[in-house]
Amino acid sequence: MRFPPRLVLVASAIAMVAASSSAVLLMPGNTQAAAVPVPEITSPAQQQAPSAAEPAATPGPAITGAQIAALALAPARERAAALIEEESRAEAERIARRAGDDDRWDDLRDEIRDACDDGRIRGEICRSN
Repeated sequence: MRFPPRLVLVASAIAMVAASSSAVLLMPGNTQAAAVPVPEITSPAQQQAPSAAEPAATPGPAITGAQIAALALAPARERAAALIEEESRAEAERIARRAGDDDRWDDLRDEIRDACDDGRIRGEICRSN
């Protein structure tokens, strides 16, 4: 036989209440409380006068939001500057390579033209140059 979960939950709750109530009722009562000695608190004969207040240190200038932002953005600015420098260096290298490539093409055209003039090669390539 299977019990519905709600019935099991209600039965468990009732059993817990009954068990805790019976445990409280069966606890022996404390008939005579043992006296606990309390320490005696006495004040000193003379109260000390508060020491003279030292002058507060003068605060420095206030930190502004612009200063905080500058400190927070400094690493990003440094990284951006490094990336820009790296990119400009790479662009300069690409331009130098292109100039070298242009020189090679010019040299190759000159060689083809010379070969066509000498008769070493013939055909459509000689007519286009």
